[in-house]
Amino acid sequence: MNELDTRAERFLASIHAEGEAACAAIRAETERTIDSQLEETRKAENTRVERTLRFETERARTRANRDLSAARMAARATLAAQRQQIADETFAKAREQLAAFAAGEKYAAWLQTEAVALAEALGENVELYARKADLPLLQGVKLPAGATLTADDTIGIGGLKGRNAAKGLAADDTLAARLDAQHEWFLQNAGLEINI
Repeated sequence: MNELDTRAERFLASIHAEGEAACAAIRAETERTIDSQLEETRKAENTRVERTLRFETERARTRANRDLSAARMAARATLAAQRQQIADETFAKAREQLAAFAAGEKYAAWLQTEAVALAEALGENVELYARKADLPLLQGVKLPAGATLTADDTIGIGGLKGRNAAKGLAADDTLAARLDAQHEWFLQNAGLEINI
């Protein structure tokens, strides 16, 4: 019986060893499967996270660009309003100075010189227009043949307008027109550029 017991023990030990080997193989396969699935899941999640991160980053960048653009536009509008206010104030002061000049002693001589120059530029049969208050200042001025002087209530500060219908020429040499012609030059050269 001893031999039978020994054989039975060996047989059981062999079965036990095979069972342990099979269990170890199953455990190893299970761990490989789990590791493989974890790696696939990790890759899928990393891809999803990267995609989401790129999307959110781009969305944040777009939002920031939109906000920056809106802020720039608002700043430009503010600066443009300030620039216009400065220009308006400057031209209002210039208009006051021109009105003071037109009421001063040197205005009559200037007006007479300008009348002669404008009449010569427009030629014979020119029609000159001046403020009603300025017509007496132009009496006795030597103008080209056929030149006429007429009152024009649309001339505000002073100066002259002229027209030669035969030649199809017209000129606005009023002080207001001269001042208005300086707006663009002023905005370009006054150092009030808007660069944002």
